[in-house]
Amino acid sequence: MISQEKYIELVETILNRSMDNSSQKEAIMAPVDESQYIVAGPGSGKTTVLVLKILKYYFVDDISFDDVIVTTFTKKAARELKNRTILWAKMISEALDYDLNYDFNRMVIGTLDSIAEDIVCDGESIEVIDNFTSSALMMQTLLLDNKNSNKKLKQFLKKLKNSVGGVNTTEMNNQIRSIRERIYYDIVDYDKLKENSNNEYILFDIIDAYNMTLKERGILDYPMLETRLYDMLCDCKVSRLNHFKVLLIDEYQDTNYLQEQIYFKMAGYVLENNGNITVVGDDDQSLYRFRGATIDLFTEYLKRINDYMGITPKSIFLKKNYRSTVNIINFVNEFIHLDKKYESSRSINKPLIEPDSNSPNGLPVMGMFRNNIEELTTDLSNLIYDLKIGKDTSRRVGSKIYDLKQKDNPSIAILTNSPKEISAYNRHRLPFYVRESITGRSEDIAVFNPRGQNIEATDIVSLICGLILVSIDSDATIENNLDNIPPHTKKILKDWRKKVENYLSCKEKEVPLYEDDIVLSDLLDDIEVECSDLIKESSENSIYHDIIMETINQTNNAISDEGRLSANQIFWHILVPIASGAVNVDDDMFDVSIDENINIMSIHQAKGLEFDIVIVDVGCDIYKNDASSAFKRFPKNGGKTHSIEKYLGDYSKLSLSNENKGLDNAFNDLIRRYFVAYTRAKSLLILVGLNSMRYGYKGDFQDNIKIPNVATGWSRDKICHWVNLDNLIHI
Repeated sequence: MISQEKYIELVETILNRSMDNSSQKEAIMAPVDESQYIVAGPGSGKTTVLVLKILKYYFVDDISFDDVIVTTFTKKAARELKNRTILWAKMISEALDYDLNYDFNRMVIGTLDSIAEDIVCDGESIEVIDNFTSSALMMQTLLLDNKNSNKKLKQFLKKLKNSVGGVNTTEMNNQIRSIRERIYYDIVDYDKLKENSNNEYILFDIIDAYNMTLKERGILDYPMLETRLYDMLCDCKVSRLNHFKVLLIDEYQDTNYLQEQIYFKMAGYVLENNGNITVVGDDDQSLYRFRGATIDLFTEYLKRINDYMGITPKSIFLKKNYRSTVNIINFVNEFIHLDKKYESSRSINKPLIEPDSNSPNGLPVMGMFRNNIEELTTDLSNLIYDLKIGKDTSRRVGSKIYDLKQKDNPSIAILTNSPKEISAYNRHRLPFYVRESITGRSEDIAVFNPRGQNIEATDIVSLICGLILVSIDSDATIENNLDNIPPHTKKILKDWRKKVENYLSCKEKEVPLYEDDIVLSDLLDDIEVECSDLIKESSENSIYHDIIMETINQTNNAISDEGRLSANQIFWHILVPIASGAVNVDDDMFDVSIDENINIMSIHQAKGLEFDIVIVDVGCDIYKNDASSAFKRFPKNGGKTHSIEKYLGDYSKLSLSNENKGLDNAFNDLIRRYFVAYTRAKSLLILVGLNSMRYGYKGDFQDNIKIPNVATGWSRDKICHWVNLDNLIHI
């Protein structure tokens, strides 16, 4: 053990981390028995605080790493937290000439799901499947017996969708998964829900069939895993938690009700050992309500834990931003306070974000708006080229000249509501045009957008699945006799076959033919050889490959007997679900270098990341006052998340004193989304869109009608606070 003074000295001299920030210091140096509620604004160094807090427990308070539980939202964040803890622990130990002698593999730092898996599956033969495999299995359940064509089910899901248009099979699958997850996450009385159902009875047939498949195979998905852990905690069957003294929870604003109850149960163990529970989060950065997160669990945390545990954690606000320039911070502070009603959804007495005293004023926030998408893409691509490898990085605005290049080879991200390059209506979108323009201009600039295409249509997935298809059904007998599958799925299967037949013809190769029961691992070994060259072509191909192979392997483990499958099983359980669009890119797959690519991603994907230059799409698809675009600019209703919440609400134990209306929640979600987007920027923030967003549009009998948009300064009372976006420097 060392003194607090010595620890602070080592942090400043060995780790080169200042302890001048009083709020950070208060959070780090708290006594072991002090529980805390830390509201950490963007760029406020919360990861640093968490790591230094863990190390303080070890070096000052003599608490073993084994006695600390740390949870965070993603696997990537958990890895970063653990790696930094290990590195800094070794640096301090060396400075003290102290033999650390600790196996860091024993540290309990991970997502709640990874920690739950370790506890629940300890000594038991249980497999936990990822989200993409869960989606594929649900799709298989939906398609069997033509359930996806049930009219009453379609009507029910369309009503829940609460927007224009119908529901295709992929949307049906996603909605059913969302409903099922919320049943678990909101701790819904499932039997009562079923009992009071009307025409949606087939929904429960699908959910029950899916659950039975997992039960029969000894498989858990994440909602079932968390529920199993909760049940064990309620039954006091987790003796391995008896010795823990500290529970640290990161990203608490994205916690759901089931997770809250798990954390409160786990807190009982640490409090009994005179330890603490500390939660860290930011209500302004809550993005996952559609996955079951309930923001009120964070904003009302002090009351809820006092009611449940009888403790009053200390409130700490981390308000100093070390990431962005002063101009960006001022812009963000202005944006978050435009909508007065939004204030009621925030943490009480929340302060403004403050820049670090060493932060430069930097460049002003800029806007690039053009008459059409082609003109915008040309100018935007020219700018990106110049910023990456060109020389002309200055832009004249009136009498002033701004040099937009603040460093060589800056990291650049384009953030949008959806990174899809082609819309559902086969219309090319901004990400498509940017990729085409940039890659066509220079081979030295790589565009990274793994979510830009549907996985089933990518080259690498087409090759892998097409080779499986041809190997098990060379004459297309099974494929041609498949019933009850959507036309899109049939088309994808035919596309796979055609691409592979062309590939084999060009390469003058043949695939091994498999008959009878198939050992899928053997087939995949044969296929892997053919995919190696394509994988090497891009980081995106590597991600697609890893996802689809993981999906196939997990699904195989879930449904095979002794590793063997029939050709029909492979079709129905693997190929058809993938072809139907049930598999998506998982956020944790984005563990790539961000500096060398032009990163195109959704705002949700960008959470937790930072870039030198951030370009935010605030309305490149919005060229008229179209109802179909309303939810991503200025909601007219609560949306499908609210519909699901309302549908399940009467059957949940979740009760909130400050429950907002659906429409207000939709507005709040949108404000938070753009707040996250704008706060990713370090040196330059650019808003891009069409001039219709600035000046209105010319409709049929209506001239110059404004298009309300939260991202461009409209509050929900239909007041435009940034008239023509005059607060931006337009380039």
